Amino acid sequence: MRITSGILRNRRFAVPKIEVRPTMESVREAVFSSLGGSCAGLKVLDLFAGSGALGMEAWSRGADAVTLVEQHPAVYRVLLQNVEELQDDALGPIRCIKADAIRWLERAGERFDLIFADPPYDLPDAMRNTLEGIARHSVLTEDGMLVYELRSSGAVEIPDSWSIMREKTYGKTRVLMLKPKREDEA
Repeated sequence: MRITSGILRNRRFAVPKIEVRPTMESVREAVFSSLGGSCAGLKVLDLFAGSGALGMEAWSRGADAVTLVEQHPAVYRVLLQNVEELQDDALGPIRCIKADAIRWLERAGERFDLIFADPPYDLPDAMRNTLEGIARHSVLTEDGMLVYELRSSGAVEIPDSWSIMREKTYGKTRVLMLKPKREDEA
């Protein structure tokens, strides 16, 4: 896999050999194009980071700071290796946290402008738990966006407190761009 744009364009990174489904390059390009291409000035969170593809793409595109959260020990080691190998003085800070993504939200203690969530497709209640955790712990800034990746097939139940800003399917992958509804919209 490789970074598609920004300072790290065309730099390669490792993908763990176990149970990881990194976001394909074409899907990342489409997602970031929908977001305006640049991440300059944004504070970014990548939950269920896996190889770090989404967070590192935002990092390469100028994010002010990136946090990558991954629980699986072997996957986390590859994530650390990727960040170490891609370090560049021109980039903002990036940190890797070994933790359960949903539980980490409880103690995050900070807010993010852009959150990526790409949980394992078979993780029970992943969407509900992720959306509730982000909302309950005020992890997203007022104008922030959540980019949620899931399997393209099957029904999706979005809590009433969230709005789908954009929905796109790329083969077996569906990407939802979500924002919490403001009180005057509820």
